Amino acid sequence: MKTKTNRNHTNRQALLCAAIAACMAGAGALAQDEFSLEDEPVVEQQDAEALEARRKELTETRNWVELGVGWVSDDSFKFGKYNGLDSEGLFGVLDFEVGRRGAWDSEDASYWRWSGSDIGLDARETRFETGVQGLWRVNVGYDALPTRRSDSAQTIFTNPGSTVLALPSNWVPGQNTATMSRLSGSLHDVDLEHVRRRFDVGFQRDLRNKWQVSTDYRRETLNGNKSIGAVIGNSGGNPRAVLLPEPVDYATDQIDVVLRYGDERGQIQAGYYVSLFHNDNESLTWQNPYSAINGWAVSAGFPNGQGSLSLPPDNQFHQVSVAGGWNFSERTRANGDIAFGRMLQNEQFLPYTVNPTLAASITQPLPRDSLDGRIDTTVLNLRVSSRPTPRWYWNAGFRYDDRDNQTPRSEYVYIGGDSQNQQVGPTSSNRRFNEPYSYREEKLRFDSGYKLADWLDLTGSTEHRRIRRTYSEREEADESTFGFGLRSDFSDRISGGLRVSRADRSGSTYIGNEPFLSGYSPGYTSTVPGQFENPPLLRKFHLADRVRDQASLYLTLTPNEAWSVGFNADYMDDDYTSSELGLTRSRLLDYTVDVAWVPATSWSLYGFYTYDRMRSDQDGRSTRGATRPADSVDPARSWFADHRDRVSTWGAGWTHDLMEGRLQFSTDYVRSRSESNVFVTTGSSLTSAPLPQDTTRLQALALYARYKLRKDLAVHFGYRFERYDSTDFALDGIEANQLANVILFGEQSPDYRVNVFTLSFNFSF
Repeated sequence: MKTKTNRNHTNRQALLCAAIAACMAGAGALAQDEFSLEDEPVVEQQDAEALEARRKELTETRNWVELGVGWVSDDSFKFGKYNGLDSEGLFGVLDFEVGRRGAWDSEDASYWRWSGSDIGLDARETRFETGVQGLWRVNVGYDALPTRRSDSAQTIFTNPGSTVLALPSNWVPGQNTATMSRLSGSLHDVDLEHVRRRFDVGFQRDLRNKWQVSTDYRRETLNGNKSIGAVIGNSGGNPRAVLLPEPVDYATDQIDVVLRYGDERGQIQAGYYVSLFHNDNESLTWQNPYSAINGWAVSAGFPNGQGSLSLPPDNQFHQVSVAGGWNFSERTRANGDIAFGRMLQNEQFLPYTVNPTLAASITQPLPRDSLDGRIDTTVLNLRVSSRPTPRWYWNAGFRYDDRDNQTPRSEYVYIGGDSQNQQVGPTSSNRRFNEPYSYREEKLRFDSGYKLADWLDLTGSTEHRRIRRTYSEREEADESTFGFGLRSDFSDRISGGLRVSRADRSGSTYIGNEPFLSGYSPGYTSTVPGQFENPPLLRKFHLADRVRDQASLYLTLTPNEAWSVGFNADYMDDDYTSSELGLTRSRLLDYTVDVAWVPATSWSLYGFYTYDRMRSDQDGRSTRGATRPADSVDPARSWFADHRDRVSTWGAGWTHDLMEGRLQFSTDYVRSRSESNVFVTTGSSLTSAPLPQDTTRLQALALYARYKLRKDLAVHFGYRFERYDSTDFALDGIEANQLANVILFGEQSPDYRVNVFTLSFNFSF
């Protein structure tokens, strides 16, 4: 046994020396003194020291801890939206990576590793892993991610965060916001933010005969507030709305178990996955701030009237899957996977109304206690890849994606917006059917490439998709895509490529009123002039006929070893050929120019410029109830919206090392500007006013310095500045009572100027 250990020790030394020699030989062209174990059988002292340093770099665990303090100059939800730097003041800097593993020349293959980043902030992450290499592994992790949406929102409700929102005791109601004398005085701040926290643990074990099993568990929670619109009222001009702070208290548990087998010829794995979603808040109820109006029951108004809405219900998803691959030869391989899943949602229904007086009028109860929702999913992927000759390759693939909705379909005679008695007559518009949408997609793709010359490659592809939907305006859609590309290395210093494609989508007859006819009772639809809700010529853009042309171009220049210049451009044109109303056309163009310059090993500089342009054309027609059929074909009631968006961004930066690498500086600067315009024109029967331009401006500067005090200790200094200015006509100057029938949050578009300083020490050991 001792002899075997010594032999392993000797083999490891030989392999390590060979690896180090290969690494240093690759760099030998840049070094004056080449290192070669074969040429120098007797290693000199300085070479031995270099060998030992390189061995440690490749095989020994390096531990470090960075500890310090930072300061944020101003409060800003926008700046700290995801990074946790939303509040003025001091914060801690703590990052680390520590661990241990067995020595490279021992039989010990065990290891452990613990790392953490941004521990002093709300956006923090830490992970721990341990195991025996090639045998088993256990990992544990935790991370948190805040999302700060708005700190300028205001609400009239006294208890945001509750699921039963109450008005002030001295509230004065009104039939519209203009008559609510206490509205402005009752407003108080509410922060719209939430934090996602995730904990995960996993285990992997290598079994005998090339088998492996792994299991992972993850729990993710989401807590905070977001916004939701709430309505009391039923039809015509009597709905009244208010924006509410919605409390968020979600938890999702996920478990994934996989069994794998693999050798040089084939691989296979089987798995089971489950996701369980739970919401601690079943519903959100609010006191009605409006007094009763025509069309409402008196009890629906203030002070006794309330509204209630359901929040995301508990649900679960289960899936079993099998995947595998097989190498038929060195040139041909096939792989595929199939998964069967089931989505379930059986949360108990809320009652038709939270108003006791209206509940007493119910003569046709809920058809069942819960939705009993169920969707069965099947996903199949098959792929074959081959390279018959060194110059030619091809790939073929097929995908089948089926979502079969088995949810029962029933009629619900709902009470409109907690505001009126149940309308059970055969012509009632409140008699509705749920529509269990199903979806199926089949996609076949083939692509190939051929080397026309040593400096020129030709590629081509074709793809066909067929989609089937139920309860949809278009039941079947087919889309065929064809494309080709050229890629060339014109010389050692110039390379480039071009890719173009065209996709043509069409399908079965578009029946615009299908959801209307299947969603309402026949008794009601027969009373509606024209039997449609939306103008018959309107097309939903994801269902409409469309021709999509795309092109991509890239070019790279390297005039010499110090310079590199790149250019990339992409263009896309969507033409909705049969859409007279709706989105009729959209175009996207973006290009980027970037430059890199490395004049010396201690210097590197870069710069870039990016431009994006988006343009879309939207046509519509304004229709009214009794005159809907005539309005739908009247060009005088047409309107047209041209959307124009432009974004330009440029940036530059440099890095410089001084004092033989002990001192390092780096700088990054980015400046971006966007403009968004909507130009509206109308027919002679309508009027419109010009819409203001929306703009954003961003400047960001980052400075970083690192000084190595000694081998195991360095000091880091960081500075970051951001300036953000924006205008949004949907927010700026819009008070909570701006609209007659909606109480808003009165938010403002964000602007900020923030400085962040950090000073930290990095200890390595």
